[in-house]
Amino acid sequence: MKKNLNEIYAIVPSAGIGTRFESEVPKQYIEVNGISILEKTINHFLDLEIFEKIIVPISSEDIFFEKLSISKHEKIIKVVGGVTRSESVMSALGHIKENCVVVVHDGVRPYIDQKEIKFLVENFNPEEEDILAYGIPIYEALKKINQDDLFVKKSVDRNKFYLAQTPQITTSYLLENSLEHCFKDNFQPNDESEAIERAGGRIRILPGNRKNIKITVAEDIAEKTIVNERVGNGFDSHRFENGDGLMLGGVKVPYHKSFLAHSDGDIIIHALIDSMFGAVSLGDIGDHFPDTDMKWLNISGKELFEIAYNKVLKKGFSLKQIDIVVIMEEPKLSEYKPDIILSLSNLTNLKEDGIGLKAKTSEKMGFTGKKEGAAAFVITRLEEK
Repeated sequence: MKKNLNEIYAIVPSAGIGTRFESEVPKQYIEVNGISILEKTINHFLDLEIFEKIIVPISSEDIFFEKLSISKHEKIIKVVGGVTRSESVMSALGHIKENCVVVVHDGVRPYIDQKEIKFLVENFNPEEEDILAYGIPIYEALKKINQDDLFVKKSVDRNKFYLAQTPQITTSYLLENSLEHCFKDNFQPNDESEAIERAGGRIRILPGNRKNIKITVAEDIAEKTIVNERVGNGFDSHRFENGDGLMLGGVKVPYHKSFLAHSDGDIIIHALIDSMFGAVSLGDIGDHFPDTDMKWLNISGKELFEIAYNKVLKKGFSLKQIDIVVIMEEPKLSEYKPDIILSLSNLTNLKEDGIGLKAKTSEKMGFTGKKEGAAAFVITRLEEK
């Protein structure tokens, strides 16, 4: 990629009303597995640091976007889109002052993989191609038909055709000029590559992913309701030493002892991190935060969680549920449970009813039974974003 094109913007056209979807709510705001299609789509871009801004053209009559949790994100620029997709993209381009790289992606393609977005950006070379797009080969028999009566005019060699997908990557000035030429000819391109093709540009295709479908009709959602889930379990324990309280789930529980640990010894959060790492094959907590590294000396469990969770998000998964068992003879945790659950809810952005917390004794057996220390087991459920 040219060095002077180091700023990258994403444009996610979302002004459509989805007439083919047959719903009172525009299809981009339909929820699938608890999150709207548009929000799921945009999250893939927000989780990547390479984008300067993400511009989202929406309808002038849109009443749904402001209700999304991402609507106030500092990287989001909301603009009024047009009647057509190309008009919406042109509106977004008007908010980019300098020539830069732009990645355009359909707001209703929520199953794009972040690795594919990064791969597209890394492989774009404006000296060789004017636009780089994903595409997939056609495997079904392809027919040219008479649109009036649906009779077949002739069969077509499918090997000569690809289905174009998004994201597509180009430069902002080239895309803007290409769209202007289309508008002058009263032509509405189906995608950015068609606009640039019409202006004489060079298009290169990267092999795409069949999972990256564009949701057009209700059946498309029905095919995608199966969730890719992961479950992990984690464990942590620490000895006691003389002190003034125990850190548990980000809450300091009064006690005449503290945990003997390199960090703050928060066994709940440490076991939580361990379980998340296990679920997405990232090893264990000691691989990432070894107690031989002074960088982690006295660091809080909350700080460790933030670092750890970013690693999990980059793997394409988010936390959905936590179940915790703390094993200790004393102190009794019953009165502190609500505070610990609230602390974990704030830390993880999970609702409180998505966090289970139990406290058990070991019937005076083992090191916990002898009041030498405490332990925690955590099971987590994660979903692919």
